[in-house]
Amino acid sequence: LTMEEIHVQLGHIAPTAIQAMLKDGAISSITLNEAHSTMGACNSCEYAKTTCKPIGKEQNLGDEVHTDLWGPSPVQ
Repeated sequence: LTMEEIHVQLGHIAPTAIQAMLKDGAISSITLNEAHSTMGACNSCEYAKTTCKPIGKEQNLGDEVHTDLWGPSPVQ
């Protein structure tokens, strides 16, 4: 298997962790194709690491006010 295939099959763990497990014998049923022992960026991993833009600090008290316009919701 290629590094990318193993990466996906093992739940997107780091390639360095895969190499360490293969070296230590923790994974015995998978053999890495040495011609494909490295991989580029994983789109799924890159997407999962993205974050929302942080809310900036306002300069003066009252510059921006956040309110709860709906709630509390009934609990059943």
